Amino acid sequence: MLDYSKLSILVVDDQTLVRSLLVPLLKGLGFAADHVHQSVDGLSALRSLNVRAVDVVLCDISMLPLNGLDLLKELRMGRPLATPSNVPFIFLSGHAERHNVELAAGLDADGFVVKPPKPVDIEKALGFALTRPRPAPDPFRYAHIATGSEYDRSHGFRLGEIGPALVLADDACFERARPQSLSDVGQDALLAEDLVSPTGRLLLRRGKRITAAQLAVLRERPERFGVAELVIEDEDAPA
Repeated sequence: MLDYSKLSILVVDDQTLVRSLLVPLLKGLGFAADHVHQSVDGLSALRSLNVRAVDVVLCDISMLPLNGLDLLKELRMGRPLATPSNVPFIFLSGHAERHNVELAAGLDADGFVVKPPKPVDIEKALGFALTRPRPAPDPFRYAHIATGSEYDRSHGFRLGEIGPALVLADDACFERARPQSLSDVGQDALLAEDLVSPTGRLLLRRGKRITAAQLAVLRERPERFGVAELVIEDEDAPA
């Protein structure tokens, strides 16, 4: 049986009433009061997870400016640096349409509880999420899943307000491109050529800046990606 007293959870919902109902429910399951954290929307949750890791996230879908699906995509792509990208993540939503459920599954959500939630449903979802095998960290796997939101359309590979952002047109011209060993590539390097694995899998398109999480995965998992060097734009070289 899970000992919730040793675990921390982040509740993300823009409705104060929902959060006020969930907090005592979670305490009743055994979560310590100071281990139940709250965020009023996806963007504030992203900021929180960038500085403090939790063991599980319980999140609404319909929020602005960053909805729950976008938050999960950011997490799975390794953007909050303090939180593991494969952290258990459960949706709590009144929007259980097929499209949302399929997107959640594609982003490796661990559960989908329909509002208004029953305590037994929350407990069952938490038990499953916290005991099932975790998906392998792979920030490239989720990059091309479109959530359909304005945030996703306008930000793409960007880090929102947390970090660097640059998306260039596909026909961008790179005049100072040069190959560089993966071990020497720095965070935010601008890709001058598509990043493709030896098996032909497109990992990242040209014109994108590579993130710290993506670099870490490429370096730590050479057997999976087989990438030894990147072709980057030398932005410091004379034009």
